[in-house]
Amino acid sequence: MARAEPAEPGAAGGDYAARHLRWNFTVLLADAASFYLGLALFDGATVLPVLLARLGATDTLVGMVRLLQTLGFTLPALVAAHIIHGRAYHKRYLLWCCAGARIGLPVLPFLLLTSATSRPGVVMAALLVIIGVFWLLDGACAVSWFEIVAKSIPARVRGRFFGGMQTLGGLVGMCSGAIVASVLGSRSLPYPADFAFLAAGWCVGAWMSQVFLTLIREPVSHAVADDERPAFRDFLRSAVPLIRDNPRLARLVLARVALDGAGLAGPFYVLYAQRDLVAPVAAVGLYALARSLGKVCTGPVWGWCSDRFGPANGLRLVAWAVVAVPALALASTPDTRWLLFVAFFLQGAVEDGVWMICSTTLFESVAPHQRPLAVGVATVFQTPSALYGPIGGVISQRLGYRAAFTVALLIGVAGALLAARIRQAPAAALTGADDGASQLA
Repeated sequence: MARAEPAEPGAAGGDYAARHLRWNFTVLLADAASFYLGLALFDGATVLPVLLARLGATDTLVGMVRLLQTLGFTLPALVAAHIIHGRAYHKRYLLWCCAGARIGLPVLPFLLLTSATSRPGVVMAALLVIIGVFWLLDGACAVSWFEIVAKSIPARVRGRFFGGMQTLGGLVGMCSGAIVASVLGSRSLPYPADFAFLAAGWCVGAWMSQVFLTLIREPVSHAVADDERPAFRDFLRSAVPLIRDNPRLARLVLARVALDGAGLAGPFYVLYAQRDLVAPVAAVGLYALARSLGKVCTGPVWGWCSDRFGPANGLRLVAWAVVAVPALALASTPDTRWLLFVAFFLQGAVEDGVWMICSTTLFESVAPHQRPLAVGVATVFQTPSALYGPIGGVISQRLGYRAAFTVALLIGVAGALLAARIRQAPAAALTGADDGASQLA
């Protein structure tokens, strides 16, 4: 696999990043759009819960998918941060991990076509394994992806980058939502061919993303000799003082965990619509479309707020949007079913908005040499949120969907209050010398 293009002798990594800002900005957006295209066609909040229910899964098992996704994403973070710590380049590691994550996706459409009706239990188990491997290796490469973004995209335009990323992802997601609605409502693609078609789309989108990742022109990082790199045990020990000595980072981590908790009801909004509000199965695609529309409309808003007023202020706005999602679901009845479309709109708005603005807030909260460790620590501290999925499933199965929405609302309010305590960084942290951002003007 191609290695990152090395920086010219004597050239600072920042100068190299400035020269290639437009290229990396475009390539990283294309990577994100392809990745989102695949995920939207096999969406974890709309398509996947319906498929699992068709395969015979209980609500508790549907909630376990969030456990697989969260644990897979968070557990490898510190190991990955240690691997790339002190390395001049991270692209090779990123490419290998991403390729491993995607290797099982071509198998899924075949399994659905051949065995979904005859051996649903086997297909369900294989589906959970494929999803688990995907998110495990995606989590292993996430730290390197964030570090490459931080090196390649200067602070003054990171909000614009992440906002554009969300908007572009929303646009392809809208197309995907229309495809999902058409496929699931088509008589020419009866079950399980409809879900196999969508699984094939996920595979294509993921591998398109892999192609764009190979095109990144990675700036050089400050490197240290191998004998100066800390052992993994010492690397782990350095996480404690990092959190202890950085109250802003600590508050950010706690706020993120709580805001993630508001998503414990995420997989059950669509099932609530089908079972309690008597929405047709074709509405699944329309809900996916609403979520994508939320991404499109709010991406520029989050990006503008982050760049103009600072990420901490943008996070406060996103946090209250998180709270509104379960509140709208609770207000929905068979006569006010349209409120769920608003809930899905906001769910799409905050799905990327939370992690994007939390990321920009984190980048400005630590020194560049601390970024891999800080990203790893922040990611690992999200591990408790893995329990939100099973908890949401148990609550939904025993007490009903509205009880799960109520718990999600209370946790979301706690997250919004924590976000309100994160102070805005000094203006100097958001500005600086010419870093190539003028190329995007």
